[in-house]
Amino acid sequence: MSTEYNESWTMFRGNIKRTGSIKTKPLIKPLLYWTIELGPIVSSPVFEGGFLYVATLTGRIFCLDIPKRVIKWHHNIGSPIVSSPLILDDMLICATFASWINNDTSENNFIFSLDKNDGSMKWKHQTTSDIFSSPCPIGKNIVLGSMDHSLYFLDQKGEIIWKYETNGQVWSSPSCHDNIIYFGSDDGFIYSVRSDGSLRWKTKLNGKVRSSSPCLSEDLIFIGTHEGGIYCLSSIDATIKWNKTVLKPVLSSPLLARDRIIFGTSDCRLYCFNLAGTKIWEFETAGKIWSSPSASEYDRVLFFGSLDSFIYGINFYTGKQEWKFPTMGSIDSSPCLSDGMLFVGCRDGILYCFEKYREPAYIR
Repeated sequence: MSTEYNESWTMFRGNIKRTGSIKTKPLIKPLLYWTIELGPIVSSPVFEGGFLYVATLTGRIFCLDIPKRVIKWHHNIGSPIVSSPLILDDMLICATFASWINNDTSENNFIFSLDKNDGSMKWKHQTTSDIFSSPCPIGKNIVLGSMDHSLYFLDQKGEIIWKYETNGQVWSSPSCHDNIIYFGSDDGFIYSVRSDGSLRWKTKLNGKVRSSSPCLSEDLIFIGTHEGGIYCLSSIDATIKWNKTVLKPVLSSPLLARDRIIFGTSDCRLYCFNLAGTKIWEFETAGKIWSSPSASEYDRVLFFGSLDSFIYGINFYTGKQEWKFPTMGSIDSSPCLSDGMLFVGCRDGILYCFEKYREPAYIR
């Protein structure tokens, strides 16, 4: 029986459950394929059909033809983008964070849609506040959080259907399962909201849920807090199954793969637990880990970036380093994995593309 591959990574964390893992070809030992300077990158790339879409802090969105190693198109929206784009049908959905640079005003903030084929504007909706949260599709609709304390639910034309207000900024990127939406807020709560905007439940954690996004299994939620909390909750009734505490904020979103849950933290460590909460291993880097780890379900290696300017490949089972690549800037962008390739954006302005290692032709 042939292996089933899903060679698209169309949103932050690869899927609506925000697990950070998909059924894509394994890499094992990445080999540098291409680098291109686009501008400083915090947003995470997305990939479909041989094309990679990347947004930058300079407010530009690029479509890269990966096989040809060329820019197919680029669009300049003029405001910084830190939220990761979403590919939805023929649209690329993006949002801006105008005050990220030079404390710009909210007048330059937008949620907008580009035609993914040519980069032309399809629609643009001005917002009242910055957006860090990455959009998640709910059928043909879109949900994302805002710094104005709200979660927004929009239709595919960019019209707001409803918004759900919290008592804190919403940095967290929403996840979804069975038309139920999950997200965290700076008010310290994690929320479960139905697709009609009604509250299903909310529960208080030990502090702000900042940029860590809820990672979903069938009946569990995994999430980190700005106060250093690592949580596993029931998605049905929000019962806390287990929790751990680290000394620094958890801003990275967790990776769920092979009955392991892996958290990057600001204490410079990557922690691996089984689903019952027993620690399996930890791995330390020289910098904070804000990048969210990503993996192929068929690989033994997971990948992430660190503020120490390195991209790492760590063995799932042992927690040992198998690969490391130097960049020239901090990495908080999360890796995109698809079609046997690894894509990582960096604050140094360079997009790094890797392919599966092959012996050079001169080696026999």
